[in-house]
Amino acid sequence: MTRLHLSLCLIAICAGNSRAIAGTISFTGDLRTGANFTACGSGCTLGASNTDGDYAQWAAASYTFNVPVTSTMTAITFSYGGGVNGAGATILQGGLEPYLSLFDSGGSFLASTDFGITCPVGANTNTVSGQCYDVELDGGTLAPGTYQIALSAFENMSYAENPGGYLLGDGFTGLGNLAAGEDLHYAFDVNLASTVTTPEPNTIALTLLAVGALFLKTLRRNRV
Repeated sequence: MTRLHLSLCLIAICAGNSRAIAGTISFTGDLRTGANFTACGSGCTLGASNTDGDYAQWAAASYTFNVPVTSTMTAITFSYGGGVNGAGATILQGGLEPYLSLFDSGGSFLASTDFGITCPVGANTNTVSGQCYDVELDGGTLAPGTYQIALSAFENMSYAENPGGYLLGDGFTGLGNLAAGEDLHYAFDVNLASTVTTPEPNTIALTLLAVGALFLKTLRRNRV
């Protein structure tokens, strides 16, 4: 092996540091205009004549998101106490008391905030009610793929959360409620942190790169 080949090999393997890839996906909306689950019992569908309380009881909004590499996943709401989401948008306080549910691409239930964290780190207290009802969902480690997350009012949970083989598409239980002073706006972030690390050149690698460049320059001069 020549000295040049050896130098290039050292440069290739000397990336001693690593970094994880992280990302945040922000969602905002209003249950009255953004819900895609609007059934309110047998033969009943929510509409313009229904109250905000009816929507809080029955409606839910679900979203699809992609996990590109194996990642840990959490989701946090902002709209009850207000705050700034991951997209930098200011979220007003006064939204409904939120409930989050996580599903795989086929609609099978994975996790919810039924046993999640209420008033997680960074959440704000609603200055009117004096309460901190924003929540955090821990989705664990997710394999690459497509997932679905739903937001509804506490405790309007998905039928899929109960035993019996139900899926997200089977709808919600209608157990939600809207307290005085709350409205239907919501905001939440999905946070992904890759468990796969990517190499990051360290000082030694950069130094060897400079040495390799100098060696190439010297070699060219010697051949002239």
